[in-house]
Amino acid sequence: MLSVPIKRKRADILEVQVEKVCDKGTLSCRAIGFWNPLDKCYHWYITNLVIAAHLIYPLYRLRWQIELIFKACKQSLNANRLTSNNSNIIENILLASIAAHLASHTILDVVIPHTRQMKQLAISIQRTAKIAVLLASDFINFLVTGSKEHANILLNKILLFADEIFDPNFRHRETSLARVNRLLMEIL
Repeated sequence: MLSVPIKRKRADILEVQVEKVCDKGTLSCRAIGFWNPLDKCYHWYITNLVIAAHLIYPLYRLRWQIELIFKACKQSLNANRLTSNNSNIIENILLASIAAHLASHTILDVVIPHTRQMKQLAISIQRTAKIAVLLASDFINFLVTGSKEHANILLNKILLFADEIFDPNFRHRETSLARVNRLLMEIL
């Protein structure tokens, strides 16, 4: 167990090298603490990534986006309702759910060109998946027929729901994508 007695703030970011000896050898990693002014304590991350410490927090926030993709697949695309024990069927259902989720990004291709950059950085993966589910029959009609009429219906409905794909709190707090974008701009 790692115990670092810190009674008051010493820096915005603290970094400690950690080595854990176990039966299979020695595990080396870094413990990086980020000061949280609201909680008045450090939030700690354990990592073996060899990058600047100030990038760890934003990278872990982005990693959370991957978790949200799986959550969206389970909740909105019904990947959590597997009715088989057959590993091939399960794998195909999961791959189909992920493919459906990725296809839902057509919505983003329509909406993003008409959106300011600040708002583009507030896109919600889960909200996009929910809109894709609402428009599923329109997607299918367009894919099956390929007609201009069905394409226009789909396009109009995407534009109708466009504002729903964004995190409604993006004006009040920095989103994960906005933070990474800001950090990249600071580096460049």
